[in-house]
Amino acid sequence: MFEGVGKIKKYKDGQIVFYENDRGNVMYVINSGKVKLTRTNTRETREIVTTLAILKEGDFFGEMALFDYGSRSATATAVGEVELNMINRKDLDAQIKENPELALYFLDKMSRNMRRVDELVELLLVREKLAEEVYDKVDALRYPEFL
Repeated sequence: MFEGVGKIKKYKDGQIVFYENDRGNVMYVINSGKVKLTRTNTRETREIVTTLAILKEGDFFGEMALFDYGSRSATATAVGEVELNMINRKDLDAQIKENPELALYFLDKMSRNMRRVDELVELLLVREKLAEEVYDKVDALRYPEFL
């Protein structure tokens, strides 16, 4: 997809490609290896790290920073030896001008990601509701005088 475009960078197992909330100005295409995307949330005094995806050769990530100029929404970590192709906005624009179908490819991928996020949000809301019901029942057993 991006042969001969961008800059190649290699990472060792466990090495961080970028951290959640970092500013981004490049996206990455995986030439070889795998990359794990995680997100950290703080609940009370604990940090909960959630794995969002494990990406493989041919996948890309970090593209949102090129479209909205926002910060990274996850931490990207190398799983094993990884070779990445770093693509900046200028290179991406040139590739899209050369091959407009690439824009549709990005829209399709981002749309699929949004659907996956919607499913995860729904799952989390259901889990939260179930947890509230369990806590209410435990409280009722602990404090029967309030029934």
